[in-house]
Amino acid sequence: MAPKICVDNKINFRYPDLINLKKRGVFEKKNHARVVVIGGGVAGCSTLYHLAKLRWSDVVLVEKNELTSGSTWLAAGNVPHYHRSFNTTKINDYAIQLYPTLEAETGQAVDWHTTGSLRIALIPDRMDEYKHVAGKDKLVGIESELVGPQEMKKIYPLIDTVEVVGGLFHPNDGHVDPASVTHAMAKGASQRGAEIYTFNPVTDISQTPGGEWVVHTRNGDITCEIVVNAAGLWTSAIGAMVGLYLPVIAIEHHHILFEDMPELVESGMQLPLLRDPDTSYYMRQELNGLLIGPYESNPAAWHPDGVPMDYASQSLTPDLDRIQDILMAAVQRVPALGDCGVKEKVNGPITYTPDGGPLLGPAFGLRNFYLNGGHCFGITQCAAYGLHTAEWIIEGEPSIDLSSADARRYGDYANRYWAHEKILESYRMMYAVEYPDEIRFAARNAKTSPVYDMLKAKGACFSQTYGWERASWFAPQAVEPKDKNSFKRTNWHDPVGEECRAVRERAGVLDLSGFSKFRVSGPGAESFLSYIITSRVPKAVGKIAVAAMLTQKGTIKCDVTVTKIAEDRFLVIAAAAAERHDLDWMKRLMPADGSVTIDNLTYRYGTLVLAGPRARDVLSNLTETDLSNPAFPFRSMQNIFVNLSPVMALRIGFTGELGWELYHPIEHQRDIYDALMNAGAEYGIADFGIRAVMSLRLEKGYCGLGRELSSERTPLEAGLDKSVNFDKGNFLGRQALIQQKEKGLAEHLVLMTVDADKADAIGDEPVYLGKEIVGRVTSGGYGHVVQKSLAMAYIKTELAKPGTRLEITILGERYQAEVVPIPYYDPDNKRLRC
Repeated sequence: MAPKICVDNKINFRYPDLINLKKRGVFEKKNHARVVVIGGGVAGCSTLYHLAKLRWSDVVLVEKNELTSGSTWLAAGNVPHYHRSFNTTKINDYAIQLYPTLEAETGQAVDWHTTGSLRIALIPDRMDEYKHVAGKDKLVGIESELVGPQEMKKIYPLIDTVEVVGGLFHPNDGHVDPASVTHAMAKGASQRGAEIYTFNPVTDISQTPGGEWVVHTRNGDITCEIVVNAAGLWTSAIGAMVGLYLPVIAIEHHHILFEDMPELVESGMQLPLLRDPDTSYYMRQELNGLLIGPYESNPAAWHPDGVPMDYASQSLTPDLDRIQDILMAAVQRVPALGDCGVKEKVNGPITYTPDGGPLLGPAFGLRNFYLNGGHCFGITQCAAYGLHTAEWIIEGEPSIDLSSADARRYGDYANRYWAHEKILESYRMMYAVEYPDEIRFAARNAKTSPVYDMLKAKGACFSQTYGWERASWFAPQAVEPKDKNSFKRTNWHDPVGEECRAVRERAGVLDLSGFSKFRVSGPGAESFLSYIITSRVPKAVGKIAVAAMLTQKGTIKCDVTVTKIAEDRFLVIAAAAAERHDLDWMKRLMPADGSVTIDNLTYRYGTLVLAGPRARDVLSNLTETDLSNPAFPFRSMQNIFVNLSPVMALRIGFTGELGWELYHPIEHQRDIYDALMNAGAEYGIADFGIRAVMSLRLEKGYCGLGRELSSERTPLEAGLDKSVNFDKGNFLGRQALIQQKEKGLAEHLVLMTVDADKADAIGDEPVYLGKEIVGRVTSGGYGHVVQKSLAMAYIKTELAKPGTRLEITILGERYQAEVVPIPYYDPDNKRLRC
């Protein structure tokens, strides 16, 4: 079925009796439940279904209208495997595995069709993207094939392949009727004891003194332990009821159905879904016609300040002028369309977030309030996101790493104005080539440090992390500080090499003011931290611990350093992008007796990193503090002055060189930066950016958060045994690590040199031993000082020893790789500890 372009734009319910009986009050409505799911679209019904499937039957779903009357109403029902992300590909695959089984399980037909899908490429960079994705597909275990124009003609006989350079074919992709599959999950939930109340809008949400939630609806209140906001178009409205701003906006999206095509009527052929991302549309067979879904370059937000609560299953006024060029290009690609008129035009709202990913997981600052919203590919992804939301609720964590979808990836900077700009860009770039480490340009300068303009004047090319502008690399004089995007080594490769050599040979300065900085204090601070981190909490003032915070399963939740700055007072440093996530995690675990206080100091203090063999010489010119190795050893902190400016100097870093992280009141930053650069001039001091840090850390084999460190990996697998102190007593995840240690590790992290010359690994490449896939790359890049292409990967433990020869596929080509010791550069850490 097409996305509701039939039968007067009304949903054809496949099992009306159950829903309508509850609507008429034949069933007594509960006033207490363990979980209340708000929203009767595919996200809400999938969450309800999976909660019930995991044996939580005291669960209720409330919907303000009929099921599927929000953005699910508009959905085309396409279910592809394609995605750049390893885990999101698994998310998509789950739907392809689940949907065809639902009819046999529930008795509700879903109209599943396996047709395959074909993506075409008009530019070489697109083919590079497909080559990378094809390698990742092999890791996931799904079937895909890179094809040329002649093979494409066999797969899609009606296509004109002029200007096509190639494509990617997924034979097991398909489509489903959105309303039917949503109803099937609703029915499956009901069969397991869940209850659904339609035509029952939520009017408010409150909390009892004991912490229970009260969901106020038009038909009465429901008191519950847990609320799930799966309200689709109204995600932000439901969030506002509990004080949350959620960056979700509805964007208008068209579907154009053409009249029956004689070629399809006569042949009876079933075409695969066709996507032309370089022109920005998809085309799918609908009975004997073709349905086109364009993504225009000038998108229109619909009610960006809030979708009307009375909206349901209604088409908006189509605007063909916005999509005319795309439609004409589609006709040129499939010339037979030129003889077919337009049968139906539908325009409707779908939700988008600033990066196009959903908003999942625990809501920041609220207990037992979960999110499952912001989906722009709901039919494809909500089957799995419903499962993982249910896991999050029942088991405390989803079974795969969902940090890229965690709603806490956004902070206060993501206000309605910032979100509006980014969401329009997100829709506009939906089909753009997704380059590695790509820098985008909407809604910039949300957060800048005091030296931003100074770095900009020196040729900094900035990227954005958690709203912060951070120098990515520095362009030489007369060179534009702007990336030339590519999957291969590109215009920033050589400048980054110069920055790396400056740090390794002389001294460099990096602004990392975005680092998350938390003060944990109080009489219970030490015991609290001892429970939530893996290493021993520093006993002496000035000592630093490098640690992880774990889940109950022993996997890595947060990556931090902990410094004792005074009695009963500690400074916890975390990644910039993890500010809200890590703060929320600590506050959820902190004792309720008032013995621990956590203060967010991120915006009070700036951070300048000074690193390199001449770092001590530079800093000694600016302070009276003895910086010698005996007086100021590695992993220690002292309060010093840099000229007139007070600084907490931490002798630690991520470059593998002698250096300090200099934490200072933000108002002193310009003076400190100027002082460092002036004092370092005689030593050849230089600025360096994040890309240089990434190269330097690969040479040392340091782990990156979200790459080597994730909620799917333990510190033992990551080779971080030294950061785990089993003897200190109990800590969160300890028992799981003991069990893993006793059982043995199936995989272990390694560093490899790769015989690649033009392109480096970026992550999610397969690692081979002969024909067998034995591992997955997590990070890759070029080590400018060791002059080797490098890759970090989790591989089978029996192969994780220096000297093992393997192969890595990069952009479709196999390259020899060899496991090397960690650290690879300065293996005895003499330079770091000097």
